[in-house]
Amino acid sequence: MSKSRNKAPTTGDTGMEPYAGFAAVYDQIMAGVDYEGWVDYVESLLQHLGRRPHSLLDLACGTGSSTLPFAARGYRVSGVDRSEEMLQVARAKAVAAGLAVDFYRMDLRALRLPERYDLALLFQDGLNYLLAERELRQAFTGVRKLLLPGGLFIFDLTRPSLRNQSEELSVYWAEEEDYTLIWESRYQRMAETWELFLTVFITEGEGLYRKFQERHREKDYPPETVSRLLEETGFTLLKMLPTYRLDPAGGSEQKLTFVARRES
Repeated sequence: MSKSRNKAPTTGDTGMEPYAGFAAVYDQIMAGVDYEGWVDYVESLLQHLGRRPHSLLDLACGTGSSTLPFAARGYRVSGVDRSEEMLQVARAKAVAAGLAVDFYRMDLRALRLPERYDLALLFQDGLNYLLAERELRQAFTGVRKLLLPGGLFIFDLTRPSLRNQSEELSVYWAEEEDYTLIWESRYQRMAETWELFLTVFITEGEGLYRKFQERHREKDYPPETVSRLLEETGFTLLKMLPTYRLDPAGGSEQKLTFVARRES
């Protein structure tokens, strides 16, 4: 069910950093995502390019669901995320699976790690959370420094302006056994951002619930801007594809995957 309202909610004193409280239910909400399929897609891209990387950096890794399948397939993997709450879940999952993965709490705009990698990945719209072109440039510059010469950077970006241009607030909700979620979103045309207000009630037992609210914002970046910034930060754009496909993008896709190579 859904309904619309004209006025956006405010988080007030209950507002939290994105993916702080959300971490407790994130894996339940994302249970239908085929993370193994993501790995298959990346490996198909690598095979198409004739590349066989050994070390891999998963940026904006969240709870590690996109990281651990690579470790299970024999890659040497590290994960980076801004949310300590999400990383705590990721570390616990790695221990439970018996996989050696280093997880680091770090902002995409200030990446510094002790080693360099053959491949960097950044999925799940992570770069869309950078709301200014200078921040996207900072992220690209940081990723380049963490790649070995000739290393690959594969990432996706969603196109909020192509997904929904209505500025009217849309409201969705879901009620599960362990939580109730209210999802309020709209596109802001002047700012070229998609804005989400998330309210979650988590069951604590005996009729009690814990409430938290988060505000998420995603910026729309045209492919031309992305291509230019990659070139300016020392990358060569090899491919721009509709996500999960290998044929070239036509320009109207709501989600794009970019494959770039770090030049020496």
